[in-house]
Amino acid sequence: MAKLELQNLYKKYSPKVVPVKDVSLQVEDGEFLTLLGPSGCGKSTLLRLIAGLEPVTEGQVTIGDKNVNQVPPGDRNIAMVFQSYALYPHMTAAGNISTALKLRKMPQAEIERRVQEAAQKLELNHLLDRKPGQMSGGQRQRVALARALVRDPEVFLLDEPLSNLDALLREQVRAQMKQLFKEQNKPVVYVTHDQTEAMTLSSKVAVLYDGQVQQLAPPNSIYNKPANQFVAGFVGSPQMNFMTLKCQENTAILGKLAIPLADISNIPNRIILGIRPEDLRLATPEDKYVLQGEVFLVEELGKENLISLKVDDSDLTIRVLLPTDCDWGGKTIQLALPLKQLHWFDLETGDRLGN
Repeated sequence: MAKLELQNLYKKYSPKVVPVKDVSLQVEDGEFLTLLGPSGCGKSTLLRLIAGLEPVTEGQVTIGDKNVNQVPPGDRNIAMVFQSYALYPHMTAAGNISTALKLRKMPQAEIERRVQEAAQKLELNHLLDRKPGQMSGGQRQRVALARALVRDPEVFLLDEPLSNLDALLREQVRAQMKQLFKEQNKPVVYVTHDQTEAMTLSSKVAVLYDGQVQQLAPPNSIYNKPANQFVAGFVGSPQMNFMTLKCQENTAILGKLAIPLADISNIPNRIILGIRPEDLRLATPEDKYVLQGEVFLVEELGKENLISLKVDDSDLTIRVLLPTDCDWGGKTIQLALPLKQLHWFDLETGDRLGN
């Protein structure tokens, strides 16, 4: 067992510069944790604290049963893959992959076995004699992953390793990584601002903002039950729609609609309604709760379109299947309001209200 545990972790550069604030979490063997958040939220700093590249100000980093706060990075038995491939340009792929093993003075036969095994998993056998300058970005990234694999570390740390790849390569390498780390059965901590990577790779996601964990949960829970308005707005593309509504008795008032607030206790005077674009659809005569809005923008995405419309004083975006040859600009359309897919947030704190 090589469980990774962070306990009340802080990193302070000065009283006003605190990129990591009271972070506590655990990553068990076989778990893939993604640190997700916008630039400057503290995710890369947190990864560097785990790696030992930055000293901890307060709190504790534990790998297995050992406090590693004072253990140098090279002695923590971790493997880190960076955004930049950090390959030696004068070495072949095989040489780059085996560097750490040679420094450990491992027997040559064992080095060759591990290099061949990692190369086979990442489809690099035909590239082992090439130098980085002779390889594509995706191939160099796979060499960097292989270099991490051969070390057989206790914990894998990955800092936006796919961000330099084009969209197609990202999909290919992402699929390889998912299978690869599932086979390793080690704790993995992965940093990204790309929610697609977070949702597809992770067994759990920690959404960070301003140095704090806003929500730690499996991807589906992050998407379907965001803990607060920040998480709801950050996860999902296009972004969740938000509307500020007045409350009256046990309902929220949207135009002529009185939307029931059955699951919320201590209903405030005003409340934030969140609706994901994919949860809205064109209304039928059978629908009870219907919104009306005027279309001002249509974005065609192939088999589906994004439609932006004005509803009362708010702009809403919906994702729908629509014919591309229709002129929807300026038209008034009706939308069905899905009560079971509505999200409610406190206007003051942004916290989720209800179930």
